Amino acid sequence: MIEEALQEAGWEVKKINVDLPLPQITDFLSQKVDLVFNLTICVSGTYNQALLPLLLDAHGIPYLGSNSVVHSLCLDRSLSKLCLRGVGVPTPSYFIWSPREEIPENLDFPLIVKPRFRSHQEIISAQSVVYDREELIRELQRVFSETNDEVIVEKFLTGREIIVGIWGNGKNVSPLPLMEINVSHQVLLWDFQAKTEKGYVEDVLCPAPLSEEQKNQIEKMALKVFQELHMRDYATFKLILSEKEEIPFFFELNSLPPLYYRHSAFPEMCNVGGIDYKTMVQKLARIAEERVINKL
Repeated sequence: MIEEALQEAGWEVKKINVDLPLPQITDFLSQKVDLVFNLTICVSGTYNQALLPLLLDAHGIPYLGSNSVVHSLCLDRSLSKLCLRGVGVPTPSYFIWSPREEIPENLDFPLIVKPRFRSHQEIISAQSVVYDREELIRELQRVFSETNDEVIVEKFLTGREIIVGIWGNGKNVSPLPLMEINVSHQVLLWDFQAKTEKGYVEDVLCPAPLSEEQKNQIEKMALKVFQELHMRDYATFKLILSEKEEIPFFFELNSLPPLYYRHSAFPEMCNVGGIDYKTMVQKLARIAEERVINKL
């Protein structure tokens, strides 16, 4: 559908498989390429979104989305949190752990245990939420053994899970209708299993039923993050609207949102905003093209 949409808009489309040996990819990039509609999220291990943008920048080829530095930052939950705090956006309290580190005392349970890097997203499940020190130690060891990398432990917040979509560049940046994920009683959080198995998510509400004040507060924070981090073209953010503090706590930045038809959040938010899938694809290409032309 992406290929058809771009062809209808007048683009000549060539597809490249980036799971090829590096010399074959660089050989392809030596050809005349006006714009790469980048969808690459599956190569190069931990920083799996950063490889292709890095190669494209080295060849001077423009592409859809943020650069490799921004992708790397968004894939690292620890760096993402430091950036959020740096621009004044609330994020759940956390600590980083590895086997050579001591577990802090006087922890405020419940906590949620996650891999430091989002490339291991499928490891997060309902068992990631722990309620005492014994459960915490067990989960820390499990996640570390599966990733062989540092583990991040966050305060587990209860509240409404909201997804924010942003697109554009410069002064022409705008939010999409906010989406709320209502999770069924079968799971405690919208984990990888809930995203991929039918029957776990009871309801996806878009636009999310929020007050105008809540909506404005969330959109303002998301736009601030997008602009301060020099993100480009489009992105999504996840947050918990805390029941206790009644403020949004951002916990995930996605600089390369998936675009699966009738499945991914970004195209669904576009659809609610009156933009069908093909129009969305064509607009994303225009956004990137205009950024390159105007050097935004």
